[in-house]
Amino acid sequence: MRRFAIVAAVLVVPALAAAQNQGEKKADQKPDNCFYTVGNQAIQVPLGASVCRRQPAPYDDKYSLLRCTPPLDEIDSDIKRGDARCDRYEERQ
Repeated sequence: MRRFAIVAAVLVVPALAAAQNQGEKKADQKPDNCFYTVGNQAIQVPLGASVCRRQPAPYDDKYSLLRCTPPLDEIDSDIKRGDARCDRYEERQ
């Protein structure tokens, strides 16, 4: 019986250590996308991409420049439509 316990410990302990190591690696990884919501719709922004989000009401031609680093960081809050730094523009309706 003692041999069975030793053999079980020799087999189980390395497997548990490997599983814990994989769990720690996953926890250290950063997400590869950023998300924000407009109404009930989730908008996905790829890592490193920029999106210009239209300013809230009263609606005009001003946008906020957001970059996915992650998280989604606001870089500038006074962008006009047509700015080359924007990968895409979000329209609010």
